[in-house]
Amino acid sequence: MPARHEIRLSRHMSSWDSEASVLITRLRSVLEENAADIQHIGSTAVRGILAVPVIDVAVGLTEDADVESAVKSLTDAGFFRIKTDETGCIRMASRHRTRPQDAYHLYITRHKSPAWQDLITFRHYLNNHVFAANEYEELKKSLAEKYRTNPQAYAAGKSKFIQNILRLSFTDPFLGRHLTIVIDRPLGSVHPDHPNLKYELNYGFVPGIPAPDGENLDAYIYGVHKPVRRFTGTVIAVVHRRNDTEDKLIVAPSGVVAYEPMLEEAVRFAEQYFDTSLICIYEKSCGAIIYRIREDGVIEYLILYQHRSGTWSVPKGHIAAGETEEETALREIREETGLHVSLIDGFRKEMSYTVSAKASKNVVIFLAKSEGELTLGENEISDALWADKATAIRKLGGRSIGRIIEAAEVFIRARHR
Repeated sequence: MPARHEIRLSRHMSSWDSEASVLITRLRSVLEENAADIQHIGSTAVRGILAVPVIDVAVGLTEDADVESAVKSLTDAGFFRIKTDETGCIRMASRHRTRPQDAYHLYITRHKSPAWQDLITFRHYLNNHVFAANEYEELKKSLAEKYRTNPQAYAAGKSKFIQNILRLSFTDPFLGRHLTIVIDRPLGSVHPDHPNLKYELNYGFVPGIPAPDGENLDAYIYGVHKPVRRFTGTVIAVVHRRNDTEDKLIVAPSGVVAYEPMLEEAVRFAEQYFDTSLICIYEKSCGAIIYRIREDGVIEYLILYQHRSGTWSVPKGHIAAGETEEETALREIREETGLHVSLIDGFRKEMSYTVSAKASKNVVIFLAKSEGELTLGENEISDALWADKATAIRKLGGRSIGRIIEAAEVFIRARHR
């Protein structure tokens, strides 16, 4: 059995995918017809997040595979058994000749079994929901600090989060879909068991689609201001209840755009009693172009490297409930750069882009002149660069942000004549 090792998280490396591909090819050769599918899973398979540098692989055996024979083949190939965890998979590991610790972990189960589906679903969800991936990274960092030499406690500490993500994966396919909702608690009615709870939105269920509690999947209707009995619209958000057994959909008339703070306020009348978060198909961020002028007259722009996405950006972030656009921009600037600035009147630009197959983002950009010392935020920003217009546009990429930088240059030069 391998010795207990200290848990150390590493920045994401692109080489992990290549290393996993080599391992998968090797495993296919060892298992031959016993393997139906083999996939890279775990944190090293999630783009941009910190991970213990161990390549996790799910091995899906065929229905008629001899499990013990497959394990023996892997043992002969240099893998050894390790303790089975809550996944119920057979666990095996191996080491790399240049590393003192485990380099590869295998999760062996029947292909398309519940355990297989959970492993693949978890990876897929985190790769398609950046905020969930960010939350997972923060959890891993706190657990690694708390249980540095206790890998069992470290793994157990992630279990609740993993189960929440698997729950979210149930409602995720509904985002963006058109559904018909039967309203059994119309706008203005009261809760049958809690007469002090008055419904500020129409509330009902999706007939024929059961939720995890065995009842039909529930939904709020946003953007309809009169009581209705039946409604067909688009699912624009999911209310995730961390301390309950089921989540709720938010459905709106087609074409209605609503961002998280608006929806959060709309469902507060009922959701204030739960620990909730919202997953929305429409996102809104606010930020600013920060500039300075060199002695030779060249205007330079502050751009930040986001290590999780591997991209350059201007300071920006999601608008929170109760914030104005300007307040969000100033907060994000402080958090990401440590700068305390004033936004310059007369400059406000917008750009929109898709962030996934279902979600789109609207970004509001203001302008501010650099003041004080730059102090990078620890969580997301790993580098900063003062760049002239051409370099900033090239680094940031995209026509929309390029046009905004061009507009900022014209605005600044006119202002400083």
